[in-house]
Amino acid sequence: MNFKISNKLVYEAETPKGLLCRSIIIYVFIMTGSVLALSLIFGNADRLNFYFFINSCTVSILTWIIRKSFNIKSEEKHLAVFRIGLFFLLNSSLVSMAGGLALLERDVASLVAAVLYIPAILMIIYSFNRFIKYVNHNYQSVVSLSMTDELTGLPNRRHLNSKLREMEGRVGTICIADIDHFKKINDTYGHEMGDKVLRNTGAILSRLANEGVFISRSGGEEFAIIIFDSLNAGETVRKIKTSVSEVCNSKIKVTLSVGVATKQAAESADSAVTAADEALYRAKRAGRNRIVHASKYSKL
Repeated sequence: MNFKISNKLVYEAETPKGLLCRSIIIYVFIMTGSVLALSLIFGNADRLNFYFFINSCTVSILTWIIRKSFNIKSEEKHLAVFRIGLFFLLNSSLVSMAGGLALLERDVASLVAAVLYIPAILMIIYSFNRFIKYVNHNYQSVVSLSMTDELTGLPNRRHLNSKLREMEGRVGTICIADIDHFKKINDTYGHEMGDKVLRNTGAILSRLANEGVFISRSGGEEFAIIIFDSLNAGETVRKIKTSVSEVCNSKIKVTLSVGVATKQAAESADSAVTAADEALYRAKRAGRNRIVHASKYSKL
């Protein structure tokens, strides 16, 4: 099936904005045509010089920019201020055109053009500054959304990969934690309950995260933990495991199996993740609900 995406401009729609856009375009054509007609009737055709064509080009460009601004899908007030500023600048150019064709006295035309020009520039500067803030805010929001797991609110795999790159050349502890018997929870109570368990677990883990402890959902029921201060790593891991196990997720008892690997500065982050993952499998085989270190098969 062939889907064709319509590229209709906003000004083509029967909306207040569409009517306003068309009104501005019609206004420009009427005013430009009137100035040109009056210059031919009452003025001197010799004045249709290079200065006139420069003003005509300016009017055309400003009209095009105003028209294009109606394509922007935003309700921000600074966009309306921007259009008003452009409209004032447009009228300033029309007055200059009339002055250049001797339809107005040159001094009067210069004064009126300046009166329109100054607020126009101020409004454009104001709207531009507001636009920069708007773009920065939306950019930060998009980056935050792209780095956050929608279900748990924790950092996602993309954010984890970024943190792992930061760990290169540094000493730290990397842990992989997994909710025990999660498939059984889904099969017994349904996926809605499984999602609730993940949300509750994510809420607990997010409260334990800080500048020295990064916790993310790496996929499914699995969570990755990076501890930058390895001196207190054992205590931190035990606190995380205990905090999740002590909280009741509805009537379901939730426990964690955790694999822990200490990363040395010369080691890669990927090798530490692999070691932590292997330790997690050992914890699962040993009966779950425990912490196993990659370097030795024992409880912490």
